[in-house]
Formats: sequence, structure tokens, C-alpha cells
Amino acid sequence: YNQCTMCGFDNNAGKKVKLWNIKRQYQNGVSEEDFSDIRRIDFPTAGSFYNDRELSPESRNYLFSEVSKLPVDSVMVETRVDYLTEEKVRESKRYLRDDQSIELAIGLESSDDDIRNKVLRKGLSKKSFERFADICKNTDSPLLAYILIKSPTLSEAEAVQDAVQTADYVYKIANERGIKARVAFKPMFIPEGTELEGQYLSGEYKLPKLWTTIETVKRTSQLASYQPDSIFVGMFDEDLSGDRFSSNCGGCNSEVVEALKKFNGTQELFELEKLSCECKTEWELEVIGELQ
Repeated sequence: YNQCTMCGFDNNAGKKVKLWNIKRQYQNGVSEEDFSDIRRIDFPTAGSFYNDRELSPESRNYLFSEVSKLPVDSVMVETRVDYLTEEKVRESKRYLRDDQSIELAIGLESSDDDIRNKVLRKGLSKKSFERFADICKNTDSPLLAYILIKSPTLSEAEAVQDAVQTADYVYKIANERGIKARVAFKPMFIPEGTELEGQYLSGEYKLPKLWTTIETVKRTSQLASYQPDSIFVGMFDEDLSGDRFSSNCGGCNSEVVEALKKFNGTQELFELEKLSCECKTEWELEVIGELQ
């Protein structure tokens, strides 16, 4: 498949990562944490956890057997559906405790076929996403879908609509199968060396306002299909983009980001609803009018 238009992971990938590198990285990460109130551990591979060329089966098995020693309930891994099989998930589960689950994450980005495959070039059909959900069901694994906020070609109002519709699609697919699902909203950022960077530097693409993400979260929590405690907002850019990240006017940025981080922990809209700024009023005039 073609590289996605907004993906800069390839530029940052090590070509020769061995099992001992993985072991050392894991041990370094775990040794710094106090696990008394950590319930989940994430392995965001910036690629596909179940692609044997990216992460050997030995490395995966090592990681799961180490996680079985931690007081966590679940472990999250990301993968394209092309590399995922029920056998691989069952193999992984053998290394975990019976009371631990594997949350399987996939970059869906948008439920709109044109946005997902023509604009973003994900190379992912709805049928494939639904196959991913079937694997979650058959292996008793919760599902996590990444949803991008403001793909190229979308206005701020269209970005809200697209993200909320995508979350609705994810919940519906999960509810049909009786599985737990979470959505992780990812406000767009601009990695170097990507097609998106060219569009950004030429002024053709503008990053979303943080208000757009807040509106998306509010509307998603009101969906009939919504599953409780199932929204996460990714507020970081994997150090790929410097300062090219979603923002407001500058004056309210840190307060808004803080409120979104708190929301991730509490799932309470209260923190988001009490935010205000002059730039919010301008944003509302432009966006809410279009969303009516």
C-alpha cells in the first residue's frame, strides 16, 4: 500500500531493531513507573505490532510475558488488519494472565471511503475494518479505533461532522458484535517529509482549532450508539512535528490542552464546558453556524 499522506513514522523507524533493543527499551520504560494506579499499558509501535518484519514473534511474546507480571488489566497494541490473525492474538494471550485483555487498535481515521482512501491513502476498506472487529469479537478483545480530526479538504465544521460520524460507525460495528470499543481522536499535526507538510507550508492546509476537537468530543458523547467511558483525545505528536500542532489563539492553548487531558482521565464534560475565550466566540460564529 502507498504511504499515507500524513504519516511521518517511516522517517523515524529504526531498520535493525533486535530483541535485546526491545528488552532494554521495555525495562527502561517500566522501571520509571509506579504502577499503583496504572490500569493499562500501551505499546504504540508507530507501525504494526503484528507485522513480523517490524516486531518479531519472540519480541511480542517477551513483552506479553513481562506485562503478565504487572498489576494492569489490559495492554493496547496497534496494527493494520493485514497482519492480524486470530491465531496471533490467541498466541499472545497465552503469555498474559487470565484477568488481562489485549485491546486491539487500528487507524480507521474516517468512515468516509473517499477521505480514508483517496485523501489519506490508508488502503483500508470498511470490509477490512469489520473483519478487524470480528477478530476482536472472536478473541474477546476490546477494539480501539483512531479517528483523525480534520483531514485535508475538510472545513472545521466538516471535520466535526466527519469525526462524529466515524465514531458513530465504530460504536455501531462494535455494538452489533457485542464488543467493547473506544475511539481515540487525533487532532491533525504536521510531520516533516510528508505530503501533508507540502500542503501546510503552501497554505493549502490549515490545522484544526482545539475547539473543533472539544465540539467533536461533546457531540460524540451524545450519540445513541455511544459506549460509556470510551473517548480518548491524543494530545501529543510523537515528537514528529515540532510546534505544528492543533491550537487556538495562543492565550488559551495550555488551559484547553490541560482540560482535554483531564477529560481523558475523568470522561467528565464539565472541564470542557467551562472553557471560554474570545477566540471561542469567533470559532463558534464560523463553525456552529455551519453545523446547524
